[in-house]
Amino acid sequence: MIIAILMCSFTTVMAEEHSEEAEESEATNDAEASEEASEADAPVRLENLVVVGTRARPRSVLDSAVPIDIVSSKSFEKQGGADLPDLLRTLVPSYNINTQPISDASTVVRPANLRGLAPDHTLVLVNSKRRHRASVIHWLGNGLSDGSQGPDLAPIPAIALQQVEILRDGASAQYGSDAIAGVMNFQLKDNHEGGSFEFKPGIYQYGDGRQFAVAGNIGLGSPDAWTNLSFEYGGADPTVRSVQRTDALNMINAGNFSVKDPAQIWGQPIVENDFKFFANYGATLTDTIKFYGHANYARKRVEGGFYFRNPNTRSGVFSGDGGETLLVGGFARFDSRDGGLGNPKGGLGNSKCGSSGGRRGVFRTVASRC
Repeated sequence: MIIAILMCSFTTVMAEEHSEEAEESEATNDAEASEEASEADAPVRLENLVVVGTRARPRSVLDSAVPIDIVSSKSFEKQGGADLPDLLRTLVPSYNINTQPISDASTVVRPANLRGLAPDHTLVLVNSKRRHRASVIHWLGNGLSDGSQGPDLAPIPAIALQQVEILRDGASAQYGSDAIAGVMNFQLKDNHEGGSFEFKPGIYQYGDGRQFAVAGNIGLGSPDAWTNLSFEYGGADPTVRSVQRTDALNMINAGNFSVKDPAQIWGQPIVENDFKFFANYGATLTDTIKFYGHANYARKRVEGGFYFRNPNTRSGVFSGDGGETLLVGGFARFDSRDGGLGNPKGGLGNSKCGSSGGRRGVFRTVASRC
C-alpha cells in the first residue's frame, strides 16, 4: 500500500515537471518567433548605391571595381565655406581649384582639375544628365588648363545637393573622351517637404577678405508631384597679398613716383551679387510614365586686377590717344600724370541659365501598312 502511494506521487511529480518544460519551450519558441518578426519588420540599412562607373545595375561603393567617392550633403554643411568648388577641394582627393587673381575671364570661371588633368577631361553630370560647358576658354597662364573649356561648377548651390558621386578613374571607353580624368555626378535633393537655411560668414586672419553666403532649400508638393527649390546669395571683399614688383620699384627709384604701390594686385578678387538658383521637379503621370527635370539660373560680378605692363620695357602699353590711357581700348582708364600708372582693374559679369527634362516610362508604338 505504501509502495503504491509513492509510485502515484512520483508519477504526478514527473507529469508536472514535463508540463512546466513544455510551457517553457513554447514560451521560448514564441519569443524567438516574435524576435524574428521584429527583425524582419525593422528597416534594412543599405549602403549608398551608385550608377557611375557601372555597366549594369547600380552597385555599392564596396562592390565597385573602380575608386568612387560619395560626398553627402552633411559633409557640405560641416565646411566653413559656401562656394561648391572650394568645398569639393577640401573633401575630394585629386580635385584641385585655385583662386585666379589675374587671369582675365578665368577669374570669373575658375578652371578645376581632377587627377591633374584639364577641366574638359572630366565628365560632369547633374542628376545623371550631362552638364553643359562654360563659355570661357582658359588661356594665358593657366598651365595644363590652357585651351580647355570645361563646365562651371560654381553656379550649383551646395545646399541643393543630396550627394555627389566622383569616379576617380579613366572612363573614356564608357562615357567618351571627356571622361578621361573621371566622372562627377551631382544628385539634387528631391524632398517634397521640409527645408533648411544656412548663413556662413567668414574673414581671413589678416582682417580682410570678408565674405558671406546665405542659402536656403525647401521642398513642395506631394510624393506624386513635387518641386525642390534652392538658392544661394553671397559676396566677398578683396584681399591683397602683393609685394612691389622689381621693375616697378626700379621706376620709383629712378624718379617716377606715379607708379602705384603695389603696381600689380595679387589676391582674392571682389565678388558681388553672387546669386544662384536651382529647381528640381518631377511628377508621376501614370503607372508607367514619370515626368522629371531641373533648371537653374546664376549671375555674379567679379572685379580683379590686370597684369602690370612696364611702359619702359614693353611696347604697345598705351593706346593710340597720345598716351592718355593704359590698356588699348580704354578698358581700364588711368592717367599716368595723376598718379594712376599701374594697378589697373576691370570688372566682368557672368550670367547663366539652363534646364533639362524628359519623360521616363514604357511607350507603345503601333505600325500600320497601306
